[in-house]
Amino acid sequence: MELRDDDVLLRPPTEADIPAVTAACQDEELVRFLPRFPSPYRDQDAREWIASCNSSEASRDFLIVNAAGGDLLGAIGVRLGEIGAIGYWIAKEARGRGIATRATRLLSRWALKDGGVQRLQLMTDPTNIASQRVAEKAGFTREGILRAHTAFAEGRRDSVI
Repeated sequence: MELRDDDVLLRPPTEADIPAVTAACQDEELVRFLPRFPSPYRDQDAREWIASCNSSEASRDFLIVNAAGGDLLGAIGVRLGEIGAIGYWIAKEARGRGIATRATRLLSRWALKDGGVQRLQLMTDPTNIASQRVAEKAGFTREGILRAHTAFAEGRRDSVI
């Protein structure tokens, strides 16, 4: 399955994407905001992530690529079920261009229309203001703070829902 608009394409990752995913995942901002994110990120980490993508009916994971050229811009996924959850990361070079918002809108529409999701949630770190803006631009409404919600190596952190 692929989802697209004029600028971005969401497509399943393949083994051929390992070098690009590994290169993009060297960004320390990803380690800062994503729980249990390997650092340094190696080819084996990309290989394991790709192998795990879409291995169950409970989730869908995609690479976000430029619709015209196919360049890697990030990744996005949704956990399916009555209450779904969406998450993403954007490559450093692609930030600030509205890519996360476009991808989040595309995947959110699919999840709510065709994915069987009745409520879709997005959680982000309270200090990740850019991600909170993406959520709002994509149509999500801030509901509050979940205290000690997300486990990181150094301990639990709050999340904005």
